[in-house]
Amino acid sequence: MGLHPDIARLAGTRTFSGISEVVLSTLVKHSERETLVNGGILFAKGIPYQQRLYILLEGNVTLRREADSNITYRPGDFIGLSNYLDKSAYTSTVVAEGNCTILRLNEDDFAALEKQYPELANLVDNIIARRIRARTTTSRAVRGVMGQPVSSVMTSPLAECTMHTSIRGAHKIMQERKIGSLAVFDDNHQLLGMLTFAGLCDALLLKDANPTTPVTDAACEAPVTISADAPLWHAEDRLQQRHVKYLVVLRDGEPAGLVSQTDLFRARLQQQSAISQDISQAETYSELHDYYRSIPELAEDAQLRHRHASQAVYEISEIHLAIQRRCVELTLAKLELQGLGPAPRRYSLLIMGSGGRREMLLNPDQDNGLIIDDGGGELSEMEQNWFKRFASQLNLNLAQAGYILCPGDIMARNPMFHKTLQQWTRQIQHMVAQPNNKTARWGNIVFDFITLYGDDSLTQQLRQHLLNEIQHNETLLGYMVEDDAEGRPPLGLFNRLLTSDDEAHKGKIDIKRNGLRLVGDAARIYGLHAGLHVTSTRERLKRLVHQGVLNRDLVDSVLAAFDELLDLLLTHQITQVKAGIAPDKFINPETLPWQTRAVLRVSMRAVKRLQDQLQGQFGRTAF
Repeated sequence: MGLHPDIARLAGTRTFSGISEVVLSTLVKHSERETLVNGGILFAKGIPYQQRLYILLEGNVTLRREADSNITYRPGDFIGLSNYLDKSAYTSTVVAEGNCTILRLNEDDFAALEKQYPELANLVDNIIARRIRARTTTSRAVRGVMGQPVSSVMTSPLAECTMHTSIRGAHKIMQERKIGSLAVFDDNHQLLGMLTFAGLCDALLLKDANPTTPVTDAACEAPVTISADAPLWHAEDRLQQRHVKYLVVLRDGEPAGLVSQTDLFRARLQQQSAISQDISQAETYSELHDYYRSIPELAEDAQLRHRHASQAVYEISEIHLAIQRRCVELTLAKLELQGLGPAPRRYSLLIMGSGGRREMLLNPDQDNGLIIDDGGGELSEMEQNWFKRFASQLNLNLAQAGYILCPGDIMARNPMFHKTLQQWTRQIQHMVAQPNNKTARWGNIVFDFITLYGDDSLTQQLRQHLLNEIQHNETLLGYMVEDDAEGRPPLGLFNRLLTSDDEAHKGKIDIKRNGLRLVGDAARIYGLHAGLHVTSTRERLKRLVHQGVLNRDLVDSVLAAFDELLDLLLTHQITQVKAGIAPDKFINPETLPWQTRAVLRVSMRAVKRLQDQLQGQFGRTAF
């Protein structure tokens, strides 16, 4: 005898896959079937909680929220779970999209089943965790990793010595164990203090101690403690406020371990991996859009954690790339569900421009392209149609995730950026052999490409071809310099900052066009000429110094300017988002503190020096 149809339907859903037949049959037994016709309302915003929990069995329903995006539920999804958990009134309205079948469970019955079947309780916990992650994305950077208990990162057990240990003895222990601190205990094993290398040096140099002096007489510092259950942000505050390198972690009043600034630094590094892992679990474009909307707050946190703005921007870019890669995966999965199958050939999906340099800020648009392997001969009509469908759907899906369609149509769906490897190489050959202003502008965006998804070997073949072509004919570089020269650092007489006369941006400076882009353009042109494979602006400039192409002092000043301009623009955009304004690149220097205006002027001077050198070397008058 086969499974009951409702049990079979539940077992086939993502939510209940792997749940035992016993639990599924019990759920069905304790539920009542309810049919909701197209447009029917399951529950509406504002009505009291009805002591019920629902599971969608067939069809689709939409949860409509006034201040947020709607949510579409699919078979197997719980509906009203939040209300079941906190017994609150409904804050949204659930409407049927077509005729639907729903299982309705009484609150008390479901609560009893949770207690009876641990796997059902685990399932609910898993759903709750996913929903919390989706809803608290904007606070993840502050309350995520740094909200973990100190015990999660502490070093344990605590390395220790006695109150009778000499300075020489303590130093020997620290050297042998390759550690930077020791806890000092008395004869009753009560914590007296902490030792560090700096404390030992101070004792010997400043306190007239000698190697045989007991550590408690000169080198022992009063311990600063923290509870094992305290959050990491609390530990960070205490380390900074007390000006110490280590905190002794207490559990039930007893020393259990040690936490340092290095431990917190490592925890923050792991955050990037954790965020990317969460993004990789997203199941809908709406979830990806939630991550996209969280980027301003994540950016603010990254800015505070990094000394250089370029490091923060790199971290922000990695989040953007993770979102876009997951969007690709969801698009591919949908194509397979539509019966188109997997990709018929190897391919590389490129991301270009700021994405290719890993220099994306808060609201980048799409700049992408597609390389298709042509090793098997010409593409069949079926293969061409698959890649056209893939590119078209991907660009639309990326837009759903938050990345607006490129105003210049530099996207994979455009035949200009959707080619076989051979077609790409021929196009680059033509650009290099017969350059003009249009191809130069095209190159200043497209040539910063990396693999977003797919076969990186195709990307590397195209890059090598580009570099080889440039080595044989540098004329295109002159046109690219000419395109770069359309932007100038906003400096007038006596290094006065010049602002725009344009009515829309009157009194403001385009920090990107008249600053950051000029550094990026120069690094690109010099990098292509030098045959560099890297695309990051900072990495290009550093390698150009190593190769002797650019002077170290010039590059040091330019890198400092680049970071200052990035930091200024990132701060500006974060402030705009907080105020509910769409982020842009236009800054009014009069609103800046005088110190910041002074740094801005100096930074623009460094950019101007680089641009002048670039134009002197590669300007078209030199050919």
